[in-house]
Amino acid sequence: MLTFRLPGEADREEVMAFYREFEESGGTCIGFGGWRDYDRWLQGMKNRHTGKDLPEGYVREDFDLCWEDGALVGVFSLKFKLTDYLLAFGGHVGHAVRPSRRQEGIAARMLAQGKEIARDLGFSRLLCVCDEDNTASEKVILRNGGVLEDTRFDPEERVTVKRYWIAL
Repeated sequence: MLTFRLPGEADREEVMAFYREFEESGGTCIGFGGWRDYDRWLQGMKNRHTGKDLPEGYVREDFDLCWEDGALVGVFSLKFKLTDYLLAFGGHVGHAVRPSRRQEGIAARMLAQGKEIARDLGFSRLLCVCDEDNTASEKVILRNGGVLEDTRFDPEERVTVKRYWIAL
């Protein structure tokens, strides 16, 4: 079973290594922005959790570190509100698995546990969005009961996304 928890000061080295691994693999993931300044990054995550002092366009969200057997294996984000942009292109949920731990079913388990958390918080359904060419994320969403609503072109990101709803 995975353990979800909000990041804290004690997680500095693990979080830095997590994002460094993404950078070295040539990728990025949710929460990537500003990670090199951990104190500032951590304050931003605390602000997301409380919903206070957020940049324009941001909403309250829980950004959890996902641990398994003492190792940081991924991150999971649950947004509590959908702006027009998030409704069209972003969704409630974001997740990422560290590159060295992919192909182990971690993402599917993260979303399954995230669904339980969302249900406990009063959500009745979740919007999950993935890039049209991200077949790995699409499989995770489908494995967790996602039902395709539509496909849309995001002019800001210049990418086509698939939008799935998951009933809780």
